[in-house]
Amino acid sequence: FTSKIIGAIVGGAGLGTIISFTGIVGALLLQIPILILIMLVPLYMRERPGEKQFPWSQDIGTNMLEDETKFHNQTFKEIVRKLKVAFSLRSTQLGIVLSLVLSLSYFLIPVLPLLFVRELGWSEEKFNATKGGLIMLVTMFGYVVGGQLGKRFGGKSVIIYSTLVGASISVIWGLTDAWWNNSAYLVSIWCIHTFVFAIVSINVFSLMMRITWSEVGGTQFTGYMAMMNLSAIIGYQLTDPLASRYNYTTLFLIAAVLETLMIGAALYIDPNETRRLLNVDSLSTDSIPESVNIPLGDLN
Repeated sequence: FTSKIIGAIVGGAGLGTIISFTGIVGALLLQIPILILIMLVPLYMRERPGEKQFPWSQDIGTNMLEDETKFHNQTFKEIVRKLKVAFSLRSTQLGIVLSLVLSLSYFLIPVLPLLFVRELGWSEEKFNATKGGLIMLVTMFGYVVGGQLGKRFGGKSVIIYSTLVGASISVIWGLTDAWWNNSAYLVSIWCIHTFVFAIVSINVFSLMMRITWSEVGGTQFTGYMAMMNLSAIIGYQLTDPLASRYNYTTLFLIAAVLETLMIGAALYIDPNETRRLLNVDSLSTDSIPESVNIPLGDLN
């Protein structure tokens, strides 16, 4: 997951700098070979021995285990029933809430170029190089550190305390507008804010994986990812109504309030609830709590 930041650095700092020399046409032409390389990766990648590269390639068999074959041959009805079971738990439901509030403060992303370029006099090249270079490196470092912190202290605790710290930084950023003309201060607080919320983000992903039921793991986790994307869309949609009404200081304070919503959602998530209630060996009735209420026909 962290490796995608390398692509963001190429796209942000790299192409952002190239645009200043060659214009948008040169940047688009450079993207063509990059996109071709990206296309070739899944084309030549194999998940298991024996997979066909193309539909017309020779089928030499995949040697899948019988249980795995049965799992992949589930009907749509069975998947839907299992999803209902997966989302019947409080923690998995709160996972949806947490995913939906994760990126509400993203309305600040379109605001930052206005603040840096229009108000503080930065050049677009300098802003793009900083955001696509230094900030992306800080994000990558935050992901790595966040993963280690989550492993040591638990993802839920890291989310709660890191969000509290990050929201406090947003408040400080908003209230110290007198220092915004100091580039060193501005870049420093931007980096710290980015670092902290990179820690939050990677632990939210980790927590969503932990509360995901393996029977419908791909589908359930994709649902959480979809909610995270929806959260980002909502955050971006908030930009115009908020930016047109409030000054920059107030916008940072609003962002801090929206960021703290994650604490309320994460606080009541039990990371072990899914495994405790649904991690059932041979799907026997004795192992399934009555509160989950799973019809046997739904799982066999």
